[in-house]
Amino acid sequence: MTELSGPVAGGGEPAMEARTHPALMDPEVGLPNRLHFDLVHGYLFYAGERGLPFTVMMVSTGLGEGAPVEEVRRIGQHVQEVARTADVVTHLDNGRYLLLLSGTNSSGARVAADRVEGAIGDVVPGPISFGLATYDRAVKDPQTLVDSAGGALDAAEAAGGGVQFA
Repeated sequence: MTELSGPVAGGGEPAMEARTHPALMDPEVGLPNRLHFDLVHGYLFYAGERGLPFTVMMVSTGLGEGAPVEEVRRIGQHVQEVARTADVVTHLDNGRYLLLLSGTNSSGARVAADRVEGAIGDVVPGPISFGLATYDRAVKDPQTLVDSAGGALDAAEAAGGGVQFA
């Protein structure tokens, strides 16, 4: 648990002493965890309603079940190295990664997919598949956008790899 204390933003009053929250990093793979992703995604979703473009990207590396954690960590580090500071990279499971691309429309998401593929293409065992879902005001909630990226990823995997847009 991480301890937080200090002034409340803008108020000058001390925050509740010894306030704690769950860690936002997955210590096993060294990437932000799903809670971290969901918190940032929730904020971006509401920013999207005000005009900020963003995209959810799912990546499958072909590692599959039972992949050694060292391999998952190494691939995750390669993905993190090509991600921008404003992006969030999370490991889902079985060599699948979830990225939140802030300020990125579908064209920018395609460029990001190319960067990720270039970073991990030589270190993954199988074909690389990408599912991309760009925020649109018709999307009702954050989970629907993640589900759309997941559906696009399933289509990319069924095609033997590549990039699919939701």
